Amino acid sequence: MIEKTLILIAIGLLTGTITAMSAGSGVMIVVPLLVLLMGYTIHQAIGTSLLVDVIASLNVAYNYYRYGRVDFRSGAWLALGAVAGAQIGSHVASLIPQGGLKGGFSIFVIISGLIFWLRAQSKRQVSLSFLRSGNPKVQIMITVAIGLYIGLMTGLFGSGGGVTILLVLLYVLDFPLHAALGTATAIMAVAATSGVIGYTIQGHIPWVDGIIIGVAAMISGIFFTRVANHASEKALNRAVGSIFVIVGIIMTFIGNGSFAGLLVSALAK
Repeated sequence: MIEKTLILIAIGLLTGTITAMSAGSGVMIVVPLLVLLMGYTIHQAIGTSLLVDVIASLNVAYNYYRYGRVDFRSGAWLALGAVAGAQIGSHVASLIPQGGLKGGFSIFVIISGLIFWLRAQSKRQVSLSFLRSGNPKVQIMITVAIGLYIGLMTGLFGSGGGVTILLVLLYVLDFPLHAALGTATAIMAVAATSGVIGYTIQGHIPWVDGIIIGVAAMISGIFFTRVANHASEKALNRAVGSIFVIVGIIMTFIGNGSFAGLLVSALAK
């Protein structure tokens, strides 16, 4: 029991570190480590990752809210789409076989890692002007559709979609930076909560383990946010991208039991 708790704390500390460095969800670390080290099913790992996101995101969102930098009214349509998408995604995920969802998640992690590498190489500014519309009703439909996509990814793969939400708030809805950061974190927490509800209904979340990881992630996240502020964006993107690609490849070629068995055998020696 003690050994398991220490491993969960270690996973949480590493998750908080990566989250602070990448400004995104800790799903890329939580899910692979729970599958490879703890022998979780992919469904349990994704559900636990969503719970960790809720704990970490609510803490950050509350701090932004205290300073009046959470604007739910302006981001309501995006949040609505994200909540609905997370419910759909979590229920669809329960219908996908273990092997299929695990393979899909591995590809998702590898692609995310490559995107971080591309971000490190590219000097071009992000432009989402094509998603803007002068017609208010059309803009609402576009915003809800984007939220729906973010929610689907949340429900299927446990990704809170914080970075995507941030970009939409900044470049589509014209939020000021601080309000965008606070609102994006709050929407991510809401979407993740919706996903948690869906996975709880399916019986896929070990709550105690998720809370342990979440609290540990909060602690390391606070510390490594300061560290990340002193590192170059290019170096951070390369480091995080490399980690994600390696983790995705490991998940692709190593089964649940084999890696866990090797680790236990090594520790026993």
